[in-house]
Amino acid sequence: MQWHTEGIVMQSFLINLDRSPDRLHFFESQAAASGISFTRVSGVDGRELTQQELDDAVAPSYEFQPINAGEIGLFMSHKRAWERLIESGDPHAAVFEDDAVLSKSIRAIFDAIDSQRPEFDVIKLETTLRAVVCQHGVQPLSTGNTLQRLATWHGGTAGYVISRSCAEKLLDWKSLLADPIDQVMFNPMSRVSSSLNILQLNPAACIQKDILEKDDPNAFGTTIDRNITTGRVFRHGPLIDLRRMLKKNAERRRRIRLSRNPENVQAVIPFESHAALQKAS
Repeated sequence: MQWHTEGIVMQSFLINLDRSPDRLHFFESQAAASGISFTRVSGVDGRELTQQELDDAVAPSYEFQPINAGEIGLFMSHKRAWERLIESGDPHAAVFEDDAVLSKSIRAIFDAIDSQRPEFDVIKLETTLRAVVCQHGVQPLSTGNTLQRLATWHGGTAGYVISRSCAEKLLDWKSLLADPIDQVMFNPMSRVSSSLNILQLNPAACIQKDILEKDDPNAFGTTIDRNITTGRVFRHGPLIDLRRMLKKNAERRRRIRLSRNPENVQAVIPFESHAALQKAS
């Protein structure tokens, strides 16, 4: 299923579960208002995978933590989008999850990336409104946004642009899954992420709806069942939780060290439309 708007070069893939038509309508309305095209990628529903399918998909060891069925389905869904990019022959494409709130400048940002052709493996379009460290050197876009090399952990895969060569590498490296996709792609302590040229768009062009509208009871919740461990003394067991804590502390110390380097800057990446609203109020 495709929705097209004339005059835009970069294609977008939207990951959407068949059981989430409300999320599809939400994104479709934004795309129409922003003038962008997208192709729907039917998401892999972790709830529908058999135990054998789950076992066949998962590697025997992991770097950060075990992944649940929903996270496996999400990772497999992103792999479907990467495969579609490779099949298209395009040099890059945007990938969105269906709870992404888009900036009104998203089309202009796409056009600027297409025309200015920065070198990248991944451009993170998203913000989680948490402090991250980027390198001082910036690549300005004609829209007024900048691209900066991302140096620290910035979670989430709600929106990014990925090069075809990077998609090919990721599919090769991750034929079997071991960790949540955002850890693999955006945690610099990941063997995969540390080898990628990841740029951060600033201000960001998208944000997850439940982050932007965290006090709204009607905001979308998770569809990957991360909350099944909420309230437990140990999320995954004492040894795994200890390992996770040590890695988090190591990344925190690394972020502090990098923030003190004069070649870097630490900041909360704002969401473009949200920042504009705050200035106007």
